[in-house]
This record gives sequence, structure tokens and C-alpha cells, in this order.
Amino acid sequence: MKLVVMSNVHGNLKALAKAFSEVEKLKEEGKEIEKVVVIGIFGYMPYPKEVYKMLSNAENVLCVRGKIDQMIVKWSESEELREELKEEDPFLAKIVEWNWENMGREARKWIRNDVPALLFEKFGDNEFGFSYGKPFEVNSEVLPKMPLSYYESIMAAIKKYEMLVVAGYEPFLAETIYGKVVCPGGVGVQKKGFNASFAVIDTTTLDVSFYEFDYEKKEVEDKIKELKPPEYEKLIDFLYHGI
Repeated sequence: MKLVVMSNVHGNLKALAKAFSEVEKLKEEGKEIEKVVVIGIFGYMPYPKEVYKMLSNAENVLCVRGKIDQMIVKWSESEELREELKEEDPFLAKIVEWNWENMGREARKWIRNDVPALLFEKFGDNEFGFSYGKPFEVNSEVLPKMPLSYYESIMAAIKKYEMLVVAGYEPFLAETIYGKVVCPGGVGVQKKGFNASFAVIDTTTLDVSFYEFDYEKKEVEDKIKELKPPEYEKLIDFLYHGI
């Protein structure tokens, strides 16, 4: 079987819809894709409620919290967290608060109760881990283009698993003595110089293929201008030029 993994949706409904459309095309071409895993749901783009509805109603889709998702979960629970985040990163604090207010009660309940921060799944004989960053460190990041020892130290913590899939803005694959580390790249926001992408994993052979796609950004820009989330000019810059 084949598995699609996506990351960093960042509340970008138009990019997510196009990614799902590309997956359907692959199925029509004969790819036996049975599940999709999405790591990192909400963030900089202006469709939190719509993305929640799409993902929560989709069949054979598993979701994993990202960094901003985790902050949204904690936003209403800890005044200390809110004040700490406002002091350390005022822009990110505004984004978290805006999402929390605009996603709606049902979406807040879903991300808190139904979306884990770490997911382990077995497909056939192979076991996979899915995490925004390093396992058990949801606010961390796994960086691209690092020495092999860096990835081996990450995989050493979960030796029984053949593959760890993490979120990121740049797609990469690292093969270690313990297993593979894979990042599919970003769907809703990308790193400067990269296109939107996702990965297809063969759960038997552990082969990984990366797929790039384009989507219409003007409608997203218009939505940002309509809703005017915090520092929305910066969000438009992220949309067109990357993060």
C-alpha cells in the first residue's frame, strides 16, 4: 500500500484542496493510496474553520498537531503561556489568538481531543512515527541538510520504527542505521525557493517519492485582505514568497 504525507497546511484551504486533488489523480493513474497523514493543521492562512471541516470529514485521513496547533490547544488553558508567548514572539501570539477566535468551538474541540501531538501506526510489517518535530518535542523542528549523526540521534529514540515522518518547509529524506527520516515539504506555506509539495511512501518497500504542485494564490490573498488577520501584509508575503 501507499501512504501520502503532507505537512504545514497552515489553514490554507485552497492549497489543501489542490493537494487532495493531486492525490486523486495519482489514484486514477493506478497508485494504491489508502491513507493520508497531515501534520500541522492551522497557522498563517485565513481558512481555519474550512480546513477543520475538510479534514475532520475526510475519509482515511489521519491528522497530527503542529507547533501552532499545540499552542492553540493551550491558549485557553494557560494565562502564563499566553503572556509568555506574547513576550517571546508577539507576532506568533497574535496568529494563535486569531486562529483560536476564528476557528470556532467545534474546531477547538477537535484539535484538542481528536488530533494527537504524536502518532505511531503500523502498516503491514513496518512501523511509522509521525511528529511535527522530534518525537515527544512538539515545538521542536527537524532540520534539512544536517549531518547523518543528527538524524541518527533522532531515530535512536524510536529504534523500533522503520520511518519517522516530520513536518517542514523543505522536502528531504535521510537514511540512518535505524531507519528513515522523511519530510514532505509544506502544503500551505513553503520555504523561499520551494514549491508546495507532499510525499508518497510505499509502506512495504519504504520507497519515498516527492510531488510538487501549484495552486491559485490570488483567492487566498483576497481572503486575507477581507478578514485582515494580524499583520496580514506579512501573511501575503509568506503566501507568495515563502517563509
